[in-house]
Amino acid sequence: MLILAAFRPELTPLEPLLGASMRARVDSHDVVARVVGIGATMAAVGAAMQIGELRPRRTVLVGTCGAYAQSGLVIGDVAVPARVRLAAPCVVDGVAEFPAPMSLVTEAHDPTVQGLIRAGGKAADVASTLAITVDDAAAARLERATGDRVEHLEAHGVATACAARGVPFGAALGVANVVGSRARQEWLAHHRAAAAVAIDVVTRWLRSGEAW
Repeated sequence: MLILAAFRPELTPLEPLLGASMRARVDSHDVVARVVGIGATMAAVGAAMQIGELRPRRTVLVGTCGAYAQSGLVIGDVAVPARVRLAAPCVVDGVAEFPAPMSLVTEAHDPTVQGLIRAGGKAADVASTLAITVDDAAAARLERATGDRVEHLEAHGVATACAARGVPFGAALGVANVVGSRARQEWLAHHRAAAAVAIDVVTRWLRSGEAW
């Protein structure tokens, strides 16, 4: 089992389970946690490298996300997506287009999704953007156009890397902010706690036996 995050603080809550090396046996299975990098490009490359090296049976992305204003989610919830969609405000606004052959939507591994939800997560598909949306009107347009409930920078890169290698993908993302003008301030205040609740969901799932 490979657990990935954009940067090291999002994995810190795993230390009681995996130790400082971020690798341990859990119920006789090998669990490894690694950092892939911040942003879609770094995450895709980092995930591909880790998957190539470790050849996991399953990969789970953890970290934090922003919830769209009408999503019904609140700070401290854990979003578990069934699908990850590449999104951009410029495309929603009609001033740019994704080329037709481009992969835009990746499906998560359903048993992983359902297991993470039973462990305390909430079903919430992800819009994966190239940058943090910090405008309320743009956030509202993205939410309406995609139908997604949360926003996350690295999800599409990691999901695409998993799909390319045929590795089942799932994610548990703690809500740290509302997408829009308050996003940065709220994320700074809540990201550590949000990462911790996401890890708590993943830990319960691992210990339930469903992960194997």
